[in-house]
Amino acid sequence: MRKRKPRIAVILLICGLLLALFPYVYHRYYLYTTQQEVAETEQHLIQQETQSDSVEDSDLPENLVEATGVLEIPALGLKVNVGYGVEEQDLQPGPGFYPQSQYPNRGNVSIAGHRNAHGSPFLNLHKLEAEDEIILTYRHKQYTYAVQEVFETHSRDWSVIDPTPQPALTLTTCTPIIRPPGGDYDRLIVRAKLIDIRTTD
Repeated sequence: MRKRKPRIAVILLICGLLLALFPYVYHRYYLYTTQQEVAETEQHLIQQETQSDSVEDSDLPENLVEATGVLEIPALGLKVNVGYGVEEQDLQPGPGFYPQSQYPNRGNVSIAGHRNAHGSPFLNLHKLEAEDEIILTYRHKQYTYAVQEVFETHSRDWSVIDPTPQPALTLTTCTPIIRPPGGDYDRLIVRAKLIDIRTTD
């Protein structure tokens, strides 16, 4: 009986390590498997015919139009599709636009993503630093943002997705990566400002 206790302890330790490492391993696998989907989305955005390139900014809609985009964060080696919606089923394939988002030329574009589930696309969001670039391709225009700040707020603080007077990008995810026993998640926020707009073609 005494010999079994050390074995059980080792098994429990190994299980704990595997559980802790799972989000990181799955994250790498997720990034690898989504590259083909991202490439197809980019090709579609280049080829699709829209009126967004031929109209003045004053004629663009105030709020985001329901469409798929591509989010790229070079500092994190991240490039993923962005769907529309932030409900659980919306975020299973990857990050999603908040329906409250403004049009990129107009104001605050807000995107939610998981940090510890469904590939954990926002796993390393906390590593971003001021001036790191974030690139959003949307309706075959490429919007480049520079990170202004990374901070934490309460999980019910929805002011971060409110409209902004200047074009901005807001990324939201949960923090910490693993919820503490008996505790709850807070919200990790990345706020960036728009610095460049280009057409993808």
